[in-house]
Formats: sequence, C-alpha cells, structure tokens
Amino acid sequence: METIIKLSPSELNASLLSKIRKLIGNKENVDVTISVKEYDADYASELDNSIEQVESGQSLVSFSMEEFMAYTPSKTK
Repeated sequence: METIIKLSPSELNASLLSKIRKLIGNKENVDVTISVKEYDADYASELDNSIEQVESGQSLVSFSMEEFMAYTPSKTK
C-alpha cells in the first residue's frame, strides 16, 4: 500500500504527526518520506541556458568530487 498525503506547510503540526502514527499503527516495515517540491523560474532558466551552451559546443566546466565540494561560485551578472 502506498499513500500520498499532500498538504501545506501550515498543516505540519503535532496533530498531523499523531494522525500519521495512528494510520501506521504498530507496523514495523513502514517508510515515511517527506518531499519538498518547489519551482524556481530563475533557476530553471539558468539551467536551460547552461544546457543550450553545452549542446552548442560552448565551454563546459567539469569538477572532481573534491573540487566540487571545495568550489565557491561567484555571481558573474
């Protein structure tokens, strides 16, 4: 069984947690996942722009995991 509960942030409270506990009961094999989905138009636009640049053969920057973790982006606009 899979249940998806959609709600607004204002509904996140102790009462909701109590209801979820009641729904689950004493079951031990239950996963509860909270997923936050938001759309940022500026981010999506920049991502689309970056994809277009790479597809058109413009420069591509690549990092090792260590380099990526140490990277601090600078705003170039």
